[in-house]
Amino acid sequence: MYRVTVRDGWDGAEHTIHSENLNDTKLLTAKITRDIDAIDSFQFSISPKSLYYNDFKGMTTFVKVTIPKRNQVLFEGRVLPTTDSMATSGEFNKEITCEGLLAFLHDSTQDYYALANNDLKSFLQHMIDVHNRQVDAFKKIKLGQVTVTSPSDNVYKSIDDSKTTYETIKDKLITKYGGEIRLRHEPDGLYLDYMPEIAIQSNQEIRLASNLLSIKRTIDPSAMYSIIKPLGARAETTTQADEGNTDISQPRLTIETVNAGSPFLVSQKLVDQIGRVVHPEVWDDVKVASILKSKGQAMLDSQRLIKEQFQVSAVDLSLLTDKTIDTFEAGNYHRTINPLMGINERLRIVGQSLDLCNPLSSTLSIGDKLLSQEDYELSIKLKNEVAIQEMKVKVALQSTKVTTLTKDLAETTTELNTLKTAYDKLISDIGNVDLATISQQLTALEKQTADMIEKFGMITKSVQALEAFKNEQTELNATQKTTNEDLVTRVEALEKKGDAKNDG
Repeated sequence: MYRVTVRDGWDGAEHTIHSENLNDTKLLTAKITRDIDAIDSFQFSISPKSLYYNDFKGMTTFVKVTIPKRNQVLFEGRVLPTTDSMATSGEFNKEITCEGLLAFLHDSTQDYYALANNDLKSFLQHMIDVHNRQVDAFKKIKLGQVTVTSPSDNVYKSIDDSKTTYETIKDKLITKYGGEIRLRHEPDGLYLDYMPEIAIQSNQEIRLASNLLSIKRTIDPSAMYSIIKPLGARAETTTQADEGNTDISQPRLTIETVNAGSPFLVSQKLVDQIGRVVHPEVWDDVKVASILKSKGQAMLDSQRLIKEQFQVSAVDLSLLTDKTIDTFEAGNYHRTINPLMGINERLRIVGQSLDLCNPLSSTLSIGDKLLSQEDYELSIKLKNEVAIQEMKVKVALQSTKVTTLTKDLAETTTELNTLKTAYDKLISDIGNVDLATISQQLTALEKQTADMIEKFGMITKSVQALEAFKNEQTELNATQKTTNEDLVTRVEALEKKGDAKNDG
């Protein structure tokens, strides 16, 4: 289903080193790693039997991974330095790592730049222009879609001349204003997009009992805070002596003048839940206290600092059917359904590991999203509801077993009394009935006795199962009690920590 081609130089002829056809050449291993906020990578190993075993040159050999039947490019990039090895058995192997075309932005550095009243699109265009003046013709980039905006474009922007273009874009744009970048290879060249989110709402579900193989969820509420301390730009130096002394740190703008003398903004709702936990947040480009306060309040109100991530193994149905189904791709949203874990929502693929040689071992990192406190409480509620429903089913089943067991015991007691009566009658008839008749009656009684012994064995197993269930419930209750006590202890510790920070 996958094809891997290699070419020497940007405009070189393509040669296939891994074919989607069953009987054609294959790589020994091949794995693509994609992440929404990093450069894609592709690692593979190739056999010495390949015609192109020695044709890989660092930085000038280009590799492409496609799905031919969908006419889709999964990866395109250049070869980094390779590793050759020979095992003690005499077996040769070559491992190759490639980086995506977005890495071209590491091939240039930015010049010092400082300008006010500059919108983000113009700011990014300036960086791309500087990049294009330094690189090879095929690495030149055109500006594509730019839809990220700043709250105010009338702010001072500057560029450090010691970093690459990629580092500068990450530092001056993505870290500061959010958003994601993507490099597209179109017929007329390379285009760089900068958007709040590069994603589609996929029509392929990830569903239990369908294509979901395994799922693991991690929730981390440890980064929550209930109080924010907004900090703005540093004060300007006032003396020549201060300017020459790098050890003097100028104070930052705070919100006391517009917040009744307090530098803090407090969410009482969160204080009631986790205690007083203070978080400082810096806006270097804000020089007005009222703007700083509004930014701080907006951040506190929209706090989403409980991380939730799923590690998922799932079958990409787009590879197995002719129907129009969106493939798994980092950045896209897929409805993920697992009723037993209380999951039924659209979640985003934030990372992807795609094994070309063994697609079933491919994994997805889904989520790593930031949950609000309300989202977190809802997820806990859903898990508890599922657990309660499971417990109701177990209790109902056990109640049925108890009823059945009681009935079986009553029937068995009756049968036992009947059997005893039959034996008593057989003994009393000895001497009055011929031996053949007594022998037949005895054989019948022996069979009834064997049936009774088997029934008693089944009843014993049922009693043991009930006892095990009772012990399990006792252990679960004890575990829940310990968990509740641990939670109380942690909340108290957080409260003490928050009080200590506030006192300080």
